[in-house]
Order: sequence, then structure tokens, then C-alpha cells
Amino acid sequence: MEPFSIIPKNGNNEIDILYNKKQVLQKYNISSMTLEKWKNEGLQYYKFGQSKTSMIKYKKKHLDDFVEKHLVTL
Repeated sequence: MEPFSIIPKNGNNEIDILYNKKQVLQKYNISSMTLEKWKNEGLQYYKFGQSKTSMIKYKKKHLDDFVEKHLVTL
């Protein structure tokens, strides 16, 4: 499944790429538990709806920023 893309109407030509949970797990080779930990540590995400089973999407830029913030260099 391809990532979902949106083009904002604010004049910005940047395309926002949104991933679902499965795509994030595959892209970063992480478990569901790790993704939940990342969310608890501040990873931003979009939740569409208010129920327990509402659709959640993760913006590529937010994922990249989160991973970069946790970069360890030796």
C-alpha cells in the first residue's frame, strides 16, 4: 500500500506524506510496542475521530524529526 499524500491549500507546494501504522512499522522495522513508546515520548500523529478504533496517520516529517532528535553519535 502506498503512503497517503495531501497537498495543503495554504500556498505551500510541499506535499505532506502520511503513513498508517503498518507502513510505519515496516519503514522503520519496529514493533507496535515501540511505536506506542514513541507516541508516549512525543511522536506527533493525526487521529481522525474520537473512538478507540479511529484512524491514525503519521506525517513523514514528524517521523523524520522524531528519529533525528533521538540520533546518538559516538
